[in-house]
Amino acid sequence: MVIGLKKITIKDKSQEKTEARKGTEDKEIEKKEDKNIGKEKTSGNKETLFPSDLKKEKIETNIEKASFSTSSKKKFKLKLPRFKLPQLKKKALFIPLLVILGFFLLLAVPTLILAKPLISSAKKTYLLAQEAYQAGKNQDLVLAEEKISQTEESLKETEKKYSRLAYLKIIPFVSSYYEDGQSLLKAGLSGIQAGEVMVAAITPYADVLGFTGQGSFMGGTAEDRIVKIVQTLEKVTSEIDAMADKLEAAQEELSKINPKRYPEEFRGKKIRENIIIAKKTLAETSKGISEAKPILSVLPEILGYPDKKKYLVIFQNDGELRATGGFMTAFSVLEFDSGKVRSLKSDDIYSLDKKYKPRIEAPESIEKYLFSSDLDTGIVPYFYLRDMNLSPDFKVSMDTFIKYYDKVPGEEEVDGIITVDTYVLKDLIDILGPIDVPGYGKFTTEEDQRCHGVANVICELEYIVDQPLPTQAGNRKQTILGPMMQQIMFKAMGSPKQLWPDLFSTGLRLLKEKHVLLYFSDSYLEEAAQSYGAAGRIKPYEWDYLHINDSNFGGAKSNLFTNHKVEQEIEINESGEIIKTLTLTYENPEPTDNCNLERKEGLCLNSILRNYIRIYVPEGSKLIESLGSEVEMETKTDLGKTYFDGFFTVRGGGGRAKLVLKYKLPFNLTSGDNYKLLIQKQPGTEGHQYQVIFGDQEEEFELREDKEIEFNF
Repeated sequence: MVIGLKKITIKDKSQEKTEARKGTEDKEIEKKEDKNIGKEKTSGNKETLFPSDLKKEKIETNIEKASFSTSSKKKFKLKLPRFKLPQLKKKALFIPLLVILGFFLLLAVPTLILAKPLISSAKKTYLLAQEAYQAGKNQDLVLAEEKISQTEESLKETEKKYSRLAYLKIIPFVSSYYEDGQSLLKAGLSGIQAGEVMVAAITPYADVLGFTGQGSFMGGTAEDRIVKIVQTLEKVTSEIDAMADKLEAAQEELSKINPKRYPEEFRGKKIRENIIIAKKTLAETSKGISEAKPILSVLPEILGYPDKKKYLVIFQNDGELRATGGFMTAFSVLEFDSGKVRSLKSDDIYSLDKKYKPRIEAPESIEKYLFSSDLDTGIVPYFYLRDMNLSPDFKVSMDTFIKYYDKVPGEEEVDGIITVDTYVLKDLIDILGPIDVPGYGKFTTEEDQRCHGVANVICELEYIVDQPLPTQAGNRKQTILGPMMQQIMFKAMGSPKQLWPDLFSTGLRLLKEKHVLLYFSDSYLEEAAQSYGAAGRIKPYEWDYLHINDSNFGGAKSNLFTNHKVEQEIEINESGEIIKTLTLTYENPEPTDNCNLERKEGLCLNSILRNYIRIYVPEGSKLIESLGSEVEMETKTDLGKTYFDGFFTVRGGGGRAKLVLKYKLPFNLTSGDNYKLLIQKQPGTEGHQYQVIFGDQEEEFELREDKEIEFNF
């Protein structure tokens, strides 16, 4: 017999009481939950009930109450309690908001109170800085010094008022802008202090440099004052370090400012662009002063103090462009003695070749492309001194030239070589006015229609050198350069002091633009010239590089009339390879001259341009294809670069030549890297038009000196 068992739950009295009390409380809570939340209940210990506690407890209770049978087909519902969020008072919702707003008001009120005098102080500082700049521009050194001092005081006051806003640093978004303001003020102060150093340095030379002020070299002739300057110039160079340090400090502060944080414009005023321009200008100024120091420190020695110096001054005719700036047509030997200049000798470059008897085999490019109408074959079989500026690197060319010049009998021993081109003559005469050279007449920079509108000084020189007249004095061609250079120097020394700043800045510019090149046998002086970029070196560069070098191997002066345009398009493929397409366009719009050797008058300036071209690129670059060269372009190496060379001709009267090269660089570009390019200008050229395209970025400019470009990738 099977006895059925039934589950029996035995409860003691205390347990029953607990459950009864619990059931009662559940009912009370259910009725009063909206009113009694947070009240205490007693169950042994007192505890505070919050909605989360109640919810948990109710869920547990209902689960216990829920009963079902696995055999039952009836549906069941698990009822869970419904809760309403506590009804907070509307004022309570605004309390956090009011706290936040109150915090910002506490910041904003003093900010607004301080902003007005701060803005007023900043405007005053800006106006004083403008007045200081204008005083310097007007060559009033006394007023400039006064205004610089006032600007410094005003800027310090502005900085003091700005520091009262230091509490803005605690706000994450605002703090970066506050710090930018600090950096800007510090940069401004360092810049002003650099200006003070500069004014103190040039004050002794105020009268000589054309400034209004009491200089230390009053009285005496201009030449006497020049001698005194040369003898004391080393005192100025000692101040350059202090100036450079101040500018470096200013540059460091500006480098902390990110232009991308600022809008393009605000109320019609450009913001981001001005920040970028300020950073770039300061960087260039700082770099310029650092580069100028070596050349300024050795300038007394170059000018013959304490020991005399002799230099071979060579005139490079850029109308007949060659690798280092032009065909070497004439030379002069000048002696420098503490700034005083004396011409010892002038002659035609051909005189050197006549006296140098050994014959040197011509390099391949000269043998293949240089044409001479004086020879029956037209081919030049030898390497003459007049053609030895063949390397695009000026030092390399002059190392070759001086090696053979020193062997020419009867020539002066020199300490270095200085080359000048037609731009030097034009720019100096533009400042000084017409130059009278005894025995040769007056030279100006006015357009001369006899030579298709080129400057009169260039046209006259061409007539002296090339005009086929039987009455032409035999020695006029040989002796023109020395007397002309000496007359220019005499006129410069005797010119009104107001012209001296222009002469000084023009001289530095001509060096930077490679219209004047320097070569010294003394390695110390040579290094100084190289540091300033005045030695015509082909520079090493770790990124992309371009130098286009043209040599006119036709004899005419066609480069005076030929326009140059350079287009570069840079593409990056999926593998990161850099593919460049280079397009060169040469055009000569002027009519061709009569170049018949039997002509009775006129000049043969504009004739066929026979152009030997070398395109220097990073070493290891691969030429993919080329179009436009009249010979197959070849790939060679020189000066730590790869170069592609070719040959083509351009005729006058609208003649045009176009070269297109496609090549691959020896390195790749990865995402996040910046693309950098150094373009080196050929000496003797001026303002060739360049366009560089990198994806959707583009830059157009006239190439007047070496230029570095950077694009984001």
